[in-house]
Amino acid sequence: MEVVDRVFAAADAVDEGEVRRQGIGLVDGTVPGYALLLGDDGAAAADVARALAGRQILTFVAEEPLVEALRASGVALGWESRVVPLEGIDALAFIARVAQVFGSASDQEAALAYARRRLRGFTLLLGQPTPDRLATARAALAFGCPLVGTADLPPLDEGWNEEEMGYRAVVGGLPPGDLVPTAIEERGLRIHVPVPALPVEHGPDFCGEVVREGPTLRGVELVLMGEGLEDGRVAVVGPDLDGIADEQPFGLLIEVSGRAMQPDFEGVLERQIETMVNELRGVMHRGQRAAVTLRVAPRAVEQGLRLSHLGRFLHARFHQEFGNILSRVQVTVFTDPARVAELAARAAEVYARRDARLQGLTDEAVDTFYTCTLCQSIAATHICVISPEHPGVCGAQDWLDTRAAVSIRPVGPNRPVPKEGPIDPRLGRWESVDRIVQQETGGAIQAYSLYSMMQDPGPSCGDFECITAMLPMANGVMVVDREYRGPTPSGMDWDSLYELVGGGLPVPGFIGHSKRLLRSAKYIAAEGGWRRIVWMPRALREEMRPALEALAAEAGVLGFVDKIATEDDALSEEEVLAHMERVKHPALGLEPLM
Repeated sequence: MEVVDRVFAAADAVDEGEVRRQGIGLVDGTVPGYALLLGDDGAAAADVARALAGRQILTFVAEEPLVEALRASGVALGWESRVVPLEGIDALAFIARVAQVFGSASDQEAALAYARRRLRGFTLLLGQPTPDRLATARAALAFGCPLVGTADLPPLDEGWNEEEMGYRAVVGGLPPGDLVPTAIEERGLRIHVPVPALPVEHGPDFCGEVVREGPTLRGVELVLMGEGLEDGRVAVVGPDLDGIADEQPFGLLIEVSGRAMQPDFEGVLERQIETMVNELRGVMHRGQRAAVTLRVAPRAVEQGLRLSHLGRFLHARFHQEFGNILSRVQVTVFTDPARVAELAARAAEVYARRDARLQGLTDEAVDTFYTCTLCQSIAATHICVISPEHPGVCGAQDWLDTRAAVSIRPVGPNRPVPKEGPIDPRLGRWESVDRIVQQETGGAIQAYSLYSMMQDPGPSCGDFECITAMLPMANGVMVVDREYRGPTPSGMDWDSLYELVGGGLPVPGFIGHSKRLLRSAKYIAAEGGWRRIVWMPRALREEMRPALEALAAEAGVLGFVDKIATEDDALSEEEVLAHMERVKHPALGLEPLM
């Protein structure tokens, strides 16, 4: 191509010092990429240039009308501000020289290949596609720069292989405000978003902090893919922290988009919220999905911490952790009770849809399980081993989620565990599982049974929805959820059981778990499974009735759910046993629990 030849001819005259100063950032990712700005629409130029500069993208302003418009708007120009007036040929010559120097490219094709692979640029057109502008855009396309513009654009290169390149050659007809986000998504740039100034300290050291007083928000969290999002938009709907005296409903909606983002990744990102929020000093996050508790220390509120800070913090942290798959993050915090209820209803449908993905998939049908150590930030020895029929303790991570998480971040809190060296299929023990559990807990836990609550059960962090506890006299177990605060036949209420179970170390005879586990045929299967359930709070029993009835019907045990005692029937083991004898509960015929 003639224009490309002119570009490389001009590369010999490029300032070598600037090539090395700017090129190192393009190569190591400090500067995510570069933009070639063409056109004559000065009205939109300042906003576009600021959007690029705010994302640390090196911007070449190639036409004089745009340069004049930027000067008039007070936009700083020059290498220091990374908004550089430079004609199209000279700008591409600069990129060509960076490719030659840092890619050790000895010929033109090698330099172009390096630029396409490592330097990540795009062309933005503000205005009409004149022949000269299209000629420059074609030359830029050879460097891997798609053309994104406000006008309808003709094809640039009929030989462009979108599937091979991973992005389109031309995207036109966009409003000016969508140019930069669309170009970033097309080219797959990873944008560095710094954490904003906050009135409180933040960092991993604060993740284990316990906050016992202050405004308490209870509710639901949801991460969803969205369209037409405004990156960095944060909204608070309802009272803020300085207007909450005690407890308040809470909803957090994080909408994301990106070229590599997939619906299967939503749950993975959602599960990260707790770890991120706990980095804020004076803030304690516990729970997942629709069982979230957020408590903020009075001192943090006095220092000026508000929910908008929480939103901006999450926006930055999502970009930092998941910039390889997303480019837009929009956060809405709800404390208005009606809006929280709307979000909770929407979330329930999403959770149900996610949970249904695993229907019919068994542990025997896969050859790999996965670990999750996210909660080691709040319980140092905690680990979950997750299989299709054994979800994470929190219920927010299932086998598909953890598999997706490994694809997003191969080095992170999730690791694959090949099923090797079976020890006891009844207990759900494998040599490979024990080995990785020992490694990930520093030897604190030596063995891990997926299907037993009595022999080497897995540990429980603080994010479980339910606790299953043995009732030896009744030869069964009770299941209590965090919503029930009354007495139980074990003699312990939820808070006492939580203190016993939630320390991150196994306690034989007691397990913390999600409601999802109660739907699984592998729930305490080594002890007889669902047949062992002899007591539940009435609300939980009715909530789980469809799932338990389905399991019982498959086994030919009719009327099982109504044989489970509730607080209306029994509040001691003796009363539970009497109830079981009256209704002929199947647990009476099982082997002794102890």
